[in-house]
Amino acid sequence: MKIEPFDEGLDQRNIVAYDPAYAEVFAAAREYVQARLPAVELVHIGSTAIAGLRGKPMIDTAAITTRENLREEQAQFERIGFHRRPVWVDRDEKPYVCGSVLHAGRRFNINIHVCHRGDPVHRDSLAFIGILERRPDLRLKYEQAKDRAHAVDPANPQIYNREKEAVIKEIEAQIPRE
Repeated sequence: MKIEPFDEGLDQRNIVAYDPAYAEVFAAAREYVQARLPAVELVHIGSTAIAGLRGKPMIDTAAITTRENLREEQAQFERIGFHRRPVWVDRDEKPYVCGSVLHAGRRFNINIHVCHRGDPVHRDSLAFIGILERRPDLRLKYEQAKDRAHAVDPANPQIYNREKEAVIKEIEAQIPRE
């Protein structure tokens, strides 16, 4: 697997049908990372982790580390070929790196959010995936929110995410809390 720069093309931002290749790309990325950073656990999060859910063809992951300083772990990801982008999600409590890979002749972007086990990016992402897997009605509502957000601004991920935010909060409010 060769990590290339993140593909900023608009074709990478279209809302598309679920593709089983997402699981294959994630598995290859996990293998690549764990061979180079064995203390890191890569977890598939986001829309491409949910079979049947339409979304952007990007593989979102959480990189679970025990390293205290998350920015130090981010630097290790840069060492193995991933890179940073100037995005609002790259914060000290949730550092971000990305890249893209070719798989079966197609390019897939990979987003990696570095965190500790149980951090909100880890815990909340898994809970969100879980409720969408169990609730087809919420899955449909989320897909419709994505379509509306994409219609507002397909190019700017910050605007796209802001436009989905109310529906995400509504879905999160229905997640059973322990």
